[in-house]
Amino acid sequence: MQVEQILQNLQNESNFRTLTPLRHEGNFVFKQGFKMLNLAGNDYLNLASNSALKQEFLRSVREEDLYFSSSSSRSLSGNFDVYERLENFLKAKFQKEVLLFNSGYHLNFSCIAALASVPSTLFLADKLIHASMIDGLRGANFLRFKHNDMKHLQILLEKNHTKYENIIILSEALFSMDGDMANLKELVRLKKIYKNVLLYIDEAHSVGCFGGGFGLVEALKLEVDFCIFTFGKALASVGACVITSKKFKDFFINKARGLIYSTALPPINVAFSLFIFEKLANFNQERKKLKELSEYFKKGLRAKKLEFLGDFYIISLLLKENQKALECALKLEKNGFFAPAIKTPTVPKNSARIRFSLHSGLSKNDLDKVMELL
Repeated sequence: MQVEQILQNLQNESNFRTLTPLRHEGNFVFKQGFKMLNLAGNDYLNLASNSALKQEFLRSVREEDLYFSSSSSRSLSGNFDVYERLENFLKAKFQKEVLLFNSGYHLNFSCIAALASVPSTLFLADKLIHASMIDGLRGANFLRFKHNDMKHLQILLEKNHTKYENIIILSEALFSMDGDMANLKELVRLKKIYKNVLLYIDEAHSVGCFGGGFGLVEALKLEVDFCIFTFGKALASVGACVITSKKFKDFFINKARGLIYSTALPPINVAFSLFIFEKLANFNQERKKLKELSEYFKKGLRAKKLEFLGDFYIISLLLKENQKALECALKLEKNGFFAPAIKTPTVPKNSARIRFSLHSGLSKNDLDKVMELL
């Protein structure tokens, strides 16, 4: 099939993507000069636009961290000491080894691909895991279990646990599109039954927002083999890390291609991530307000008998058809709210939606206006 035909098919299916420049100003974005409240970001604690926080960081940053490029991979000359300062901070918190990556996508893609190279390894993946994890599975032995269906997962474990030396369960802690939590306690219980099972949990959308800010696994006091943090959402920074054992840290340093062959993050960005992690305990008010706003919005949607998904601050209004989701997004835009339509392949076919990504900088009045429009 020709490229032109592929693009035409996407347009016919109301599934053609474009990139529109946006100017950001606090809680708002400007699209072609039109001001809209941003309900599409993942800045859950509203830290990215916190000017006082940024100024405090710039006053405190060390001269040796004021580099806007590392100019090399970490395995060559790019291993600035600030990377290890951040890794050691988290190591002290979790009593486990930590390894930084440039992004959650780099991390998931290359760590899962590296694990897939180990002979006699099978992955069991939740049906709704993120694309970065799915891409890491290409060429791997894997099966998928129905979303959050622990009975289906146990059936697959029972069938396969004697056939492979290693079985790795892949899940998100808080799912990025449906906004629901994995049954982490049950996953840990299953891991203990089958001795060759490892747990790989992506905390991209939960780190910062639960307990003292160090994710759901830590808040629930659970033990997993690979805990993934990404810094570009609630932490208002950039990058990612895997929290794991020394054996697997050494393995990823040697086998994770996204680490080996990428220029490392700029030291100033890593210094900002460390700055935020050191302050996570200070953001309890933001976490409390985020929870209150989420409950308020869900209660209002239920009162209007609107179909939605989401147990926390990721709330998806289900519209099913691509065109219907696009029309709803356009209506919201015209009334000053930026919440683009989410379509396949980001979500399964016939589950197009508007994904509202709430943050602690919003007000109940903002949400009232959205609900009136809906």
